[in-house]
Amino acid sequence: MDTIDVSAGAQMFDSETMSPGEYFSIADFLSRSYVHQIFRHGGKGQMLLDRGDKIFSGNRGTEVGSLMDSAWEAVVAGKDWRSLFVEPPREVLAKDGSRRGQPYKDWKASLPPGAMELSSDDRRRLELMWESVYSHRRATELLESTTACQRSVFWEDRSGHKRKALWDGCNSELVYDLKTTSSDIDDIGKSFLNFGYAWQAAWYSDSAYEVGYEPFAMPFVVVQTVPPYHCKVVRIPDEFVDQARDQIARTLDLIALRRETGEYLSEEYGEEEELKMPAWAYKELYADADAE
Repeated sequence: MDTIDVSAGAQMFDSETMSPGEYFSIADFLSRSYVHQIFRHGGKGQMLLDRGDKIFSGNRGTEVGSLMDSAWEAVVAGKDWRSLFVEPPREVLAKDGSRRGQPYKDWKASLPPGAMELSSDDRRRLELMWESVYSHRRATELLESTTACQRSVFWEDRSGHKRKALWDGCNSELVYDLKTTSSDIDDIGKSFLNFGYAWQAAWYSDSAYEVGYEPFAMPFVVVQTVPPYHCKVVRIPDEFVDQARDQIARTLDLIALRRETGEYLSEEYGEEEELKMPAWAYKELYADADAE
């Protein structure tokens, strides 16, 4: 199915040709990232997001991740990822090597449509990241078996909530996601929970089921953006995905209720409360008593 007309009110449709811009512009359907931000920040977070404000606008890590996403799509399409990127010539840069001044602006304006600027440092970073991907058997299998990147899926779940997902990659058996990290790759479990990736596994599995996939454990291809540029393919334990699915259902219901009633903040929001202290502080506080 490749239907993009959301005005028809279809309960489910998907597209391999919809641009990311079109996907994000369809606001009637909720994304995993939007719902997870509300789960973390409550009614106040939803109030900000529903009126068009942002909670997270990206950082240097997300920039490198976007470069890798584009390179991944190019490779899946049978292209050399290097062909996507252009490096500014030294003569158009400022004396200190920064990207500013009229010569640089003129050079950037002359780039062909679709060309992406890349510094020499980031080019080398991507080369080392790709070296790790190709040295990892499972990551290479997923890359070579990919039938589509950036596939958009829209559906209405059993509770009547309109949801959407944008897959990094899929093949005939499963959906996967590509992640980049600057953290220790052997200790990324905390980051996966903080950023809602258990939610992503549940959310994307649900969307895949809607378009005919059999149940599967969703893999994540994780590549370090810093030395030694390790690559891993991991999956989140089922119990955490099941927990995430329950949290998603409750959060979607709350989102709908707040929009229906117009009440975004709970009564407790305006109350005075006791400060929550970290566990280590209590250990220090009672250290002397424990010693006795």
